[in-house]
Amino acid sequence: MALHCRFVNRAVVQPRADAYKGGMQFDKRNSSRQPRQENVTGQFYVDHTCIDCDTCRWMAPKTFTQAGGQSAVHTQPIDQDDVVRAYQALLSCPTFSIHSTVSRPELLKAAQEGLPALVPGCSNVYHTGWADERSYAGAAYLIVREGGNILVDSPRFNPVLTRQIDKLGGVKYQFLTHKDDIGEHGRWQQHYNSTRIIHEEEVDSRTQDVEIKLTGEGPWRITGEPLGQHTGGMDQGREDDVQLIFTPGHTEGHVCLYYKPDKALMSGDHLAAAYDYEGLLIFQDFNWYSVPEQVKSVRKLLDYDFLHVLPGHGRPAHIKDAGQRLKWLTSLLAQHQSLVA
Repeated sequence: MALHCRFVNRAVVQPRADAYKGGMQFDKRNSSRQPRQENVTGQFYVDHTCIDCDTCRWMAPKTFTQAGGQSAVHTQPIDQDDVVRAYQALLSCPTFSIHSTVSRPELLKAAQEGLPALVPGCSNVYHTGWADERSYAGAAYLIVREGGNILVDSPRFNPVLTRQIDKLGGVKYQFLTHKDDIGEHGRWQQHYNSTRIIHEEEVDSRTQDVEIKLTGEGPWRITGEPLGQHTGGMDQGREDDVQLIFTPGHTEGHVCLYYKPDKALMSGDHLAAAYDYEGLLIFQDFNWYSVPEQVKSVRKLLDYDFLHVLPGHGRPAHIKDAGQRLKWLTSLLAQHQSLVA
C-alpha cells in the first residue's frame, strides 16, 4: 500500500512569501512553479512544488489524480460545482502548488464560502480545508455544537476562513490530537480566545502554553462546565457528546476525538481509510513512537460506534454500518497481530 504524502522527513517546499496573490496568481519566473507536464491543458494546473499530500485528490477527485509521484490535473472541470471544488482544492493546497490561469471571481467566492464544508453523512462536522504547510498538510475539522464549537487540529490561519467559521459560531475549544499537526494553533487561540486541549505527553516548546493538558489514559469528556485547573472541564464519569480516546502509538500521547451525534471519529494520525483497497490502515512506516502500541490502541476502537473516520493524514472513511466497521477493524488487527503479544 502507498502513503500518498511525502512527509517522512518532514521536509516540505517553502513557497515564496509573494507566491500566492488573491488565491490565483503565482511568480512564473520560478521554474518550480511552472506546470507539470502530466497536467492536461486548461484552467487548472499543478506545479513542481507539490508534496503529494493527496489533499486535492480527495477533495476534487474529478479534477486531480496522482501522476509521477505528484498530483496533476487529469480532467479540466466544466460543471460549475466541479470548478468550485477545484478552487477549494487550490485554496487548501498547503504549498500553493495549484494554479488557475483564468479569473472566475464568482466561483472562487463560492469556493471560499463553501469552506468549512459539511462532511458527507454528518450534520455538525465540517472539514475546514485550507491545509497548513506547518501541519504537513494535515486536515482539520470543526464540530458545531451547543456546548461550544471544537476546532480539531489546525488549518491555515487566514481571515477568509475565520469569517466563515464566525458564521458557524466561532471556536470555543481547540483539540490537538498530537504534536505533529498543530500548525499556528496559537494564532487561532488568540483570535477566538479559545481553550486548547492536548495530552501532556505531547507537550514540547511549541505546545507548552496549551491551556489543558490531559493526564493519564482517559477517556475524557468535554462537559461544557466551567474549566477547573486540574480537571480542565474534562469529566471521566459523565456521558456527553464528545469523548477523547487515548490512542498512543503514532506518538506517545496521541488522542482521538469521538463525536457521538454524528458517529464521527477524528483520528489524527492514528487511523485512515486505505487508498488502494477497501478498509482501514495505520501508517506503519510513519510512526514516531511504537507500532505495537498503535495496534493496541486500534483495539480500543472496537468499543465505539463510529461510521466516519476523519484523519489528519490519509483519506476519510465513510463506513456503511457496524458490521462493516467490525470487519475492517478486525482485518486491520489481524494484519498486524504478529506485532502485538
